[in-house]
Amino acid sequence: MFQTRRSLLQRALASLVFGVAGTGKATAANGFSFLVVGDWGDGGSHRTASAVADAMGRIGERHGISFVISTGDNFYERGVENTSDRKWQTSFENVYVAPSLQVPWYAVLGNHDYIGNISAQIEYSRKNRRWTMPDRYFAVSKHIGSCRADMYFLDTQRMKGTTVAEMLFHEDATKQLEWLERALAASRAEWKIVVGHHPIFSGGLHGDNKYLGEYLKPILDRYGVDMYLCGHDHDLEALRSGEVNYFVSGSGSRSRHPKPHPKSLFASETPGFLLVQLTTKGGTASFFDKDAILLYRQPLKI
Repeated sequence: MFQTRRSLLQRALASLVFGVAGTGKATAANGFSFLVVGDWGDGGSHRTASAVADAMGRIGERHGISFVISTGDNFYERGVENTSDRKWQTSFENVYVAPSLQVPWYAVLGNHDYIGNISAQIEYSRKNRRWTMPDRYFAVSKHIGSCRADMYFLDTQRMKGTTVAEMLFHEDATKQLEWLERALAASRAEWKIVVGHHPIFSGGLHGDNKYLGEYLKPILDRYGVDMYLCGHDHDLEALRSGEVNYFVSGSGSRSRHPKPHPKSLFASETPGFLLVQLTTKGGTASFFDKDAILLYRQPLKI
């Protein structure tokens, strides 16, 4: 794990503004909290996934979370076959059992999900109220008192363009980007959040994504998006480019060592997840490990 001097300063600022980790008072008073976890699909067959799920439950209860965001690779190795696939129980229902996690899960599709039946993950939304994936890409709005957070969930598997087969998806990618740009242009929300499976920037195994960097990043910059949330690389990372925060939360069950990245504020191979707390005045993004120990905290909009 490595940190820059800037990251240490940001953690200190966050502590001054929002108090000691674990109080949750600022969010409870005038905002809301949510968790972000990715690449967790090993489920009950992987001790790490269960440990991360337990830690999520404890942090979720402590901060009164409103929902969970899944950044994809929901089911290893080959997605699910249908809505009755036993993986729904062994990797999801029987793993994330904590009372605090019985909230909506807004999920995007990852590359491993695409090996299976992606329609089954969409259809499961009608079978289980906790699982929320109305389509391959969709938008959700949350209200924070008189303030609003608009969130946009993308299908970045159709935006990679690294093989001939994936290049064929680019027409669909263009439609998604046009949809996103129209939605962001119309949004008057205080917080704008975009979610995808693949990183735009990452020090992990897969590294930066050329297509997303060329076509998605300018949209994030142009419309004042606050953060881009993703997984795919099996680590925890906080990066920044311009005014946009980039958070990789992809170590829900598997982890790898990330390399230094010029835009990095924090990176760790530790299994864990991200807690985001938003209020009308500001927010924080905090990484926790599988033992519910705070690894890094970053202020948002201070």
